[in-house]
This record gives sequence, structure tokens and C-alpha cells, in this order.
Amino acid sequence: MKISCAPNSMAQVFQEEPEFNMRAFIEYCAELGLDGIDVMDTVRYPWQWTDVKTELREIPKMAADNGLEIAAYACANDFSRKADADFQQQVEYVKQTLREAACVGAPLIRVCGGRREGQPKAELPYPQAIDRVLQAIELCLPEAEKCGVVLAMENHGCLPGHGWELKNLVKHFSSPWFKVTFDCANFLANNMDELEDPLHAFDELKDDVVHVHYKDFIFETSPGEERNVQACVAGKGIIPLRQLAYGFVADGYDGFYSLEYEASPFTPAREGVPASIEYIKSVRKVINMLEVSQPTCKA
Repeated sequence: MKISCAPNSMAQVFQEEPEFNMRAFIEYCAELGLDGIDVMDTVRYPWQWTDVKTELREIPKMAADNGLEIAAYACANDFSRKADADFQQQVEYVKQTLREAACVGAPLIRVCGGRREGQPKAELPYPQAIDRVLQAIELCLPEAEKCGVVLAMENHGCLPGHGWELKNLVKHFSSPWFKVTFDCANFLANNMDELEDPLHAFDELKDDVVHVHYKDFIFETSPGEERNVQACVAGKGIIPLRQLAYGFVADGYDGFYSLEYEASPFTPAREGVPASIEYIKSVRKVINMLEVSQPTCKA
């Protein structure tokens, strides 16, 4: 069970502490006893980068020198664009991200689908938006194969947001270059129009997952307001992180569990990140003690 951390977990620190750059982030992850790091693209996450060309070239060595692997690369695309020029721009953005991922030695990139009708900035109704996603993946797959980097679609927002949607996308393309980033918490948050039990989604997707994001949420209700989700330290909220970790290990998943700590106002990143990592490390320790392993025979 390998543990990583995504830079957006420390976005607050990147932005508030000028000396905290990619080298500092990598060294911090090593100090926390992690196995790897995620990297985020140069277009949508400029706060992560100081000198893009130099850091892209040096990240693999910086990580290796600190005993860390590159777990994944992330982009924040939106394929559900109505205008052809905007849509093509998003496709080219993902292709650029694939090339950056190959440059740093990442085995996969996290991609998103887009925005569904009814969400802020949504431009297309659901069927047309899904059609755009299908078109975009078709256009990006040759570049993914060329770069040797897997497109790993995350359950983020409503498009696609649910286990069966992601499962059928994977089946539709039936390609080794298109798989799933499984975010343990997003099935219950991030603008989901229909909430889904993460354990149900796990059953749907476990054979297609190449990367896992873990984080935790609590439900917060203010007087006179609707119930909202609020980020919290892993293990303190409603997400069944421990059950999911057992499930993935028992099913033979050998990828990374990458922390995405969405800085809680109650617990800043400098406190919440190490606490969340200690939680998942404690889960790993118990899994190892119980010798949870892949079954010798799967139905």
C-alpha cells in the first residue's frame, strides 16, 4: 500500500510561504515518510511552479534523491465546451499535460470530464456534454499511447460522477490507456447531483482503478442554510476510508493512495496534512498486521 500526496494538499502553504516550492514540497513529503508525490500541471496550477522548464526537468531526480516515486500528474480540463474552438483548446491542453507527465516520468494523468447542465459555467445539456467527453477521449488516446501515459478519469463533478458512468466509459473504449482515478470522497460531494455510496462505486470500478485520491468530509449545517460538506482531517469524517483501503488491498490494487487535503478552516494544511497521512499510515499498518492480501482465486 503506497502513499502519496498531491500538491493541492499544500496549496495554502505554496501561496502563503514564498520559500515553499516544488523542491520544498518533495523534501516535506520525504520527511513525512511517503512513498511518492503527485504533480499538477503548469497551466491550471501556477502557484505550484517557480521555474517551469527547470522544475519539469529536475523533478524526477529531486524525487528519486528523496526516495520518492512520481505517482501521478494532474490536469483540470473541461471537455464539455459548446464552442468547437473552446473544445479543441481543452483537447490540446490535455495533450500538453500528457507530454509534461511523460517528461517527469508519471505513469498516468488525472483528467476530468466536464460540467453538467445545472452546474455553474455549464454550457451543454447532459447528453451533449457526455458526447463531448467521448469525442475528447477518442482524440486524446493516441497521444496517451504515444507518451506511454494513461488517461485516468476522475469522478469529479457530475460528468461523469458516478460509478456506473465511469465503468461504461471504460468499457466503451476498452483501452489500456483509459482507466479511472477513484476519489473516495467525491461520490458524496463536489457538486454531485445524485450522491453515491463510495463502497458501491468501489464494487463497480475496482478492476479499472489505477490511482486513488483519499480525503475526508464532514456534513456541516448552519441555521437556516442547506447542509454542506466541509473538508476535515482524514479519519474524522463520513468517508469510509478504512473500508475502502481494505477493499483495494484485498482486490490486489498496487497503485498509490494520494492525499488531497482540501484545507479546512478548522485545521490548516500544516496540521491537517501530516494528521491525514498518519491516519492512512495507521490503516496500512493494521492491514499489514492482519496480512490482508489478494485472494488466490477471484470469481
